[in-house]
Amino acid sequence: MSVQVSYKKQFALGFLLIIILIGVIEISVRVYEVTLPECVWINFDAFESNEISKKICQDLKKIQYQYLGNYLLLEPKQDDLTFTTNSHGFRGPEFEIEKEPGTYRIFIVGGSAAMGFGASSDEATITGFLQKSYDESDLNGKIEVINAGVSGAVVFEEAYMIKEYLLQFEPDVIIGYDGGNDARNRDFDELPYFKNNQLFGIFKMSDLTIYRTPFVLNDFLNDFLSRSYHQAADDDSEINVMVAENWKNRWLDICKLGNENGFDTIVTVQPTLVTSSKHLSNDESKYVKGTSWENTTRNILETMGDFIPEMNKSCAQTEDLTNVFDSYSEPLYFDDVHVTDKGNNIVAERLFEISYPILKNKIKHSINE
Repeated sequence: MSVQVSYKKQFALGFLLIIILIGVIEISVRVYEVTLPECVWINFDAFESNEISKKICQDLKKIQYQYLGNYLLLEPKQDDLTFTTNSHGFRGPEFEIEKEPGTYRIFIVGGSAAMGFGASSDEATITGFLQKSYDESDLNGKIEVINAGVSGAVVFEEAYMIKEYLLQFEPDVIIGYDGGNDARNRDFDELPYFKNNQLFGIFKMSDLTIYRTPFVLNDFLNDFLSRSYHQAADDDSEINVMVAENWKNRWLDICKLGNENGFDTIVTVQPTLVTSSKHLSNDESKYVKGTSWENTTRNILETMGDFIPEMNKSCAQTEDLTNVFDSYSEPLYFDDVHVTDKGNNIVAERLFEISYPILKNKIKHSINE
């Protein structure tokens, strides 16, 4: 009898210690989150003020995602000061699944640059500025520009998202704005580092936001895997071509899908700090000097750009945007691929020039049918 009591006491004591340990860890995690160092780019010269960059930094840390097997979407109904999502898991305003008569939809797919990482509002993303241009255009009908960008996305995921999710929204034009993540993804048909992270799948998508420990552990693991993911392999020309060809072939498949499903595909290679010939600011210069994967990324993106002309045979339009900022001297980048509102506006202006005649022609044919 005394032995049984002893076992029960030991079990109770062990259970109590586990609860206390969990509580101590949770308290430590909450203290860490409160005192968490700000984003390294808060004081960069690309931002107009520290107040803006601090708000952006705080909101970016809160972003939640939903894992759908072959791709990610943003968690619906997020509502922060500089970042909101609608019920479909896209950044930006709400819209209905079914299009009203006379409505035409443009989707922009890509990674965090397409999503608007660093933008001061939903309206200050590439999508937001492009929407503004179409609102002010002379085109007949209602034009909806929808942000389908997701942090870390590569063309493998974008292809699945388009085929398995976007088609239901009846896109008229899909614009691909990517290349940077693909240039650093050597797994080809595999999802990047954090998509196979079990903590990510279990906790990041859960509603258990009150308990913070799993989220912070997940972030630590993502940071560790991210460093491995972003470490470029040796600048092997054969591998570089393979990476670029994989990107090209995926987009050709998407262009074919568009031809079969009634949407036009515009493929672009996004600008990055390492491919830019713009006059660099002090902070831009410091950042590019600390980039270990500079040569490899530049070579792969340049190879993607070389593939652009031949892709025009299957795609509605293609464009190499790696030098879109070359004529600008003011600071635009705050890291290797992300730009501020000004940079997003410049990209949006070029995308408007590219997409306008395509959408105008589509509307014309629609009216004549």
